[in-house]
Amino acid sequence: MTSYDEEKVEQAETVVTAVDDVPRAEVTTGQPKRVVVLSLIHRPPLRLVNYVQDLAGRGDDVHLFVSRLEHWHEVEDLHPGIRLHALDRPEEQLLVRRVERALVFRGPRAVSKAVGRVAEQRWGRPLRRPADVVSRAQAKVSGAVHKRLFMPTYRAFRPRLLASRFDEALGALDFGRVDLVVAADVYTVTLAARLARRHPSVRVTTGLEL
Repeated sequence: MTSYDEEKVEQAETVVTAVDDVPRAEVTTGQPKRVVVLSLIHRPPLRLVNYVQDLAGRGDDVHLFVSRLEHWHEVEDLHPGIRLHALDRPEEQLLVRRVERALVFRGPRAVSKAVGRVAEQRWGRPLRRPADVVSRAQAKVSGAVHKRLFMPTYRAFRPRLLASRFDEALGALDFGRVDLVVAADVYTVTLAARLARRHPSVRVTTGLEL
């Protein structure tokens, strides 16, 4: 995580903590609550699975906002009372992701394939071995650029990029009836801080506490 990311997360966590410390009307223990849980980690950690299961098991109305529904559908015996909500549009459709695929993968791959097609011609036989080398090099370089250059930078900006990707689903919720918003991972702190400002009467926290 870059220093930029750490600074932004720290600022957002400060907002969430400050809002969490403001006195609010307490919800009676044992009384069913409406809880909004935010998570942008692709594969749900066991701690989070157990948390939402316990919330639903005691009768709370749980709305779980996640990046990939399919991973939660794989959770065994997921409580039927947990309402799953996905991103308004897949993360892969973000402009920065589409540009990266075009520049790092599709463009170089198209050039590599063009060289390969030339090498398949009778008159292009001398290019066959260089074409194989180019193809392997392209795949290796593209993978390295994606993993070592693009992804570290993308992870630093991911919380801000995804903070507005739940707008449609969140807009359908009546926050006047929401008792608690939980940012379950570092990627959702920015979104939780935004919700804290937008709905000051709702308790917002980063702690997975029953």
